[in-house]
Amino acid sequence: MSRVIDGRGRIFGKVNIVDLVVLVVIVAIVVFAAVRVTGGGAVATTPVKISFLDRGVAQTLVPGMQTKGTIRDSGGNVIGELQSVQATPSIQELLTTDGQFKTFPSTTHSDITFVVLCHGTVSDSTVHVGQLAARVGADVHIVGPGYEAQTTIADVVWGAEAQK
Repeated sequence: MSRVIDGRGRIFGKVNIVDLVVLVVIVAIVVFAAVRVTGGGAVATTPVKISFLDRGVAQTLVPGMQTKGTIRDSGGNVIGELQSVQATPSIQELLTTDGQFKTFPSTTHSDITFVVLCHGTVSDSTVHVGQLAARVGADVHIVGPGYEAQTTIADVVWGAEAQK
């Protein structure tokens, strides 16, 4: 043992063992911090399908909506490509003559569903598409070809399910 570590605590008479341990700990901390900040390297993307819902749109605006094009968020970041636009009459609750509330389809407003195909990453239970954390119930301002809408995420599917 005395050949490896001399009386002054140096390895092969060159490097102090305490200094070497401190250097190894510092390098380990730097590597750990770098992995945490960068996320550990490249992350695989997966196909994602997001359904955005815009409630109460005037039915006069529906016929002019384009069904293809790029969808962006309010910051101009690309979310994905519009796959379809579907309009259904909004449901409204009205008071009947007998004093009860009943639901009826609106004759003046529609709920619009925008289905967007994109690529994102999945971490834990959250899907990230660019800057957007795609969570059901989240309010998202989207910009499409010829329109803007304040929407709510109604559905998010990824992987093989998104390609159906």
